[in-house]
Amino acid sequence: MQINKPFKLVICIVVAQLAGIIGVVFTTPAIPNWYAGLIKPSFNPPSWVFGPVWTTLFLLMGVAAFLVWQQGWQKKTVRIALGVFLLQLILNTFWSIIFFGWHNPGAAFIEIIFLWLAILINIIVFAKISKLAAWLLLPYILWVSFAAFLNFTLWQMNPDGIKHSEGVLCTMEAKLCPDGSAVGRTGPKCEFAPCPEKVSDKSNLIKVETPLSGASISSPLIVKGQARGTWFFEGSFPVVLVNWDGRIVANGIAVALGGWMTTEFVPFQATLEFIKPDITVSNRGALILRKDNPSGISQNDDSLEIPVVFE
Repeated sequence: MQINKPFKLVICIVVAQLAGIIGVVFTTPAIPNWYAGLIKPSFNPPSWVFGPVWTTLFLLMGVAAFLVWQQGWQKKTVRIALGVFLLQLILNTFWSIIFFGWHNPGAAFIEIIFLWLAILINIIVFAKISKLAAWLLLPYILWVSFAAFLNFTLWQMNPDGIKHSEGVLCTMEAKLCPDGSAVGRTGPKCEFAPCPEKVSDKSNLIKVETPLSGASISSPLIVKGQARGTWFFEGSFPVVLVNWDGRIVANGIAVALGGWMTTEFVPFQATLEFIKPDITVSNRGALILRKDNPSGISQNDDSLEIPVVFE
């Protein structure tokens, strides 16, 4: 069966983009939650960059595969080259599953090494058939090289990952805080979680209109307020809800409702959906609004904690 050129081009581009679509299924849910909670290096690109970059790279991959296919499917070299092409696409998809789906930067780094080697082999076999096809894959291997370095850096900066559902079992002791709330022991050393800070302490940086300090909350929790532009990064910052002993109940992202590249106050809003935690010991918790700190430098960290009560 003869397939005309336009249809071949469409097939190649669709197959390449399909790999990206499968990756998006695992990537999109992790961006505002798990990925947002990772400590990131200063060179970490903003989240919105990844979509356009990968869409362009998959388009170039599709065109490259088309150029090779055009040389004749009956040729063994063409079939082998396209087989290598499909192999690296599969490895590309698996990287998204391992990194974003399984939340495992360490395993993802090992996998991306195999992906990089597969792309290199792909370029070599394509070059023997079409020089242009090989050149079209150059931006791809350069981006994956950067992605591999970023993957390794994130792995080193987050050696334990972000595993909110796991942890050591600490004794169920409670410490009474000045505001009347109670905090328990948590973390690897079973130390008492810090007491919530007073809302007024950060009023020159961030103001929360709802929920108010000590308010009763239920799911979904709508968080509204204002923060100075310096509190945001790329128009957002992370929000965390914890129970009385500091264990995470929900993660979310507060989004600026106006231009955030300013030192003035900018309105924001976030929505947190959660399952009501066990309140046998205490029904108190805290809403933590963290200053977005993509640099990962501790001196730039800041947060506001608001005492809340689970209904």
